[in-house]
Amino acid sequence: MNSDLYPQVLGEAWWTLDESVRRAHATDKDRHGCFRVAHGTNWLARRLVRWSSLPRPAGAAQVRLRISSEGTAQLWERHFDDETFTTKQWTDGGNLIERFGSWELCFDLRVEAGALRYLQRRARLCLGAFRLRVPLTWAPLVSAKEAGDGPDRILVTVTVTLPVVGSLIAYDGHLDVGEPA
Repeated sequence: MNSDLYPQVLGEAWWTLDESVRRAHATDKDRHGCFRVAHGTNWLARRLVRWSSLPRPAGAAQVRLRISSEGTAQLWERHFDDETFTTKQWTDGGNLIERFGSWELCFDLRVEAGALRYLQRRARLCLGAFRLRVPLTWAPLVSAKEAGDGPDRILVTVTVTLPVVGSLIAYDGHLDVGEPA
């Protein structure tokens, strides 16, 4: 089953994505792969990663991704070996919003040569019902890309940095998306 979240955000550009990237966004299917996970090297970065419950460093973490529909939103449940990292995604009408922990990050989605690029535009710190817009010069900054790597897998690359602190976490690797329909 496919959710319409990403096609809704991308519009006609959805159809210019590599087929394997489109299939990676199917809901209610497990995607498996292997990722390298690295943390920032300074003590503050390591402490912030631990407080944020982000995955531990690994040279070859076994990864499982499950995307589930929740009304008009999606839950992205990522398992890195025995650790789970879940985010919620929805659209504000033109952008993709992703929430993890107390942060809401707003992305423009772009198709570049068949790959999906996430360009962060805004960040909000959420404290209960209160949402405080945080300048990107102070907020976590996420850069992500999903690119086709053959007919049945994609290459995922994600980096998260924090001003002054530097790199918090980076992960990359392949997800198998199954055979073409």
